Amino acid sequence: MPRLEVSRTLVKSPPELWPDLSEGRLAEAVGGAEVAVTESERSVRWEAQGVRGTASLEPSGWGTKVTLCAQVEEQVAESGRWSRWRRHRAPAEARPHADLEQRLKGLLDDLGSDHRKPFARD
Repeated sequence: MPRLEVSRTLVKSPPELWPDLSEGRLAEAVGGAEVAVTESERSVRWEAQGVRGTASLEPSGWGTKVTLCAQVEEQVAESGRWSRWRRHRAPAEARPHADLEQRLKGLLDDLGSDHRKPFARD
């Protein structure tokens, strides 16, 4: 199983980041993942078709270190037994999570940006 890990320290507190990870934004970024809290306001476990992972929050200096990990299952059925032995890789279009690392980095960018204007009424 290929493993991915992206992390970044964001200038936000864990309570500010927690709703985005435990509710919908993580599930949207991964593509319809089911998210389960493993430790309240600290870590979640998620799983989608062919991929699973974790997200964790750790206080770090002036912000919070957010770490997103993922394990992608290999597509043996699509690539076939013989092509696997020959080290032939399926094209990126055939692999449903080929852009997963970019989506996780995009989620970190999104979490780090300010979505609400101070003093604005919703």
